[in-house]
Amino acid sequence: MPGRIPRDFVARISGNKTELEQQLLAQKPLLSTSLSKPYWKKGINKREFDAVRIDVYSTVCLADDRHLLEGIVSIGGMYVDLSGLTLRQAIELAQINVELNRLSHQYHNLLDTKMFSGVYDYFLYDFITLFEFLNLKNQKTNKNTVITRLQRLSQMLLVLNYEKDGATLPHYHIRMKLVDSNYIPLLVLDGIKNKNSIKTDTITHLIVGVHKTFTASLRQEGAISRKRFLKVYPQLIGKHAVTDFCKYIDAHKREYIHGQYLSQLIKAYYTNKVRVSKQHLSRHINNTMAEVILKKDVLLRDFRLLLQEQVRDNGKQDILLLYLGDEKKKR
Repeated sequence: MPGRIPRDFVARISGNKTELEQQLLAQKPLLSTSLSKPYWKKGINKREFDAVRIDVYSTVCLADDRHLLEGIVSIGGMYVDLSGLTLRQAIELAQINVELNRLSHQYHNLLDTKMFSGVYDYFLYDFITLFEFLNLKNQKTNKNTVITRLQRLSQMLLVLNYEKDGATLPHYHIRMKLVDSNYIPLLVLDGIKNKNSIKTDTITHLIVGVHKTFTASLRQEGAISRKRFLKVYPQLIGKHAVTDFCKYIDAHKREYIHGQYLSQLIKAYYTNKVRVSKQHLSRHINNTMAEVILKKDVLLRDFRLLLQEQVRDNGKQDILLLYLGDEKKKR
């Protein structure tokens, strides 16, 4: 998804009071899209379904929100299972020096309450490591941005309907919120050099619950290993969905990418994304192309893809992607 909501989408819902009322009352989704994978229909990974229809209610999340979630899953320490445990027990399991008396009033009152759901995988992460991955400074404004994104993710309701040959499979129906609304801020004194800088709202860690369906999909569908995700993607942070587009490339075999023009690949990427209208597609393509070109050294080193300027038959300047082969296999 692009980094911001296109103006035509905002104009469409604001200009239709009936539709807006239905969306505010959750009678109609904010967005709908359909996903399918070629290997769902054949081969060893063939599924009972060949498409998934996704309806989004309550709020809309962006590519940066998903990247944050993937980062949390990749760098966070995952609890084995917190279902049925209290917050105090979860903190004890982590074996970190949490200042319990500095917990927010809400969570201090829940210390001995069983508050963890079995539908979520829970992760504990520290902001220093997270911000190194996101290429951000460890400061309050960025922490607030993370909290805002988690709030948005915890409010978004996804309704998934699985289909076979256009018919809905009722037994596969799923309703979920990607993030547990109880994302718990913690203060751990270890690592804070200047104790005098600690304020009432200072936090260093978070416990975040991520829906098991999402974490399972990363393991099953994701082509990017945890090691590669942590090594390569901090270098691909940028504007105009460049990070998400690089994930799109990474999910395909390099032989498929070889010989394609960059503008065509970006167009195919945006065509499969919700909320991108034809009216603004060319602008999105041009902006993302410019960002990808800035990352050409990373693509060459870590993707083995050479970006070569070329004039196409229609006379337009474009970028040809050439796969140079797996360097490890040549050794």
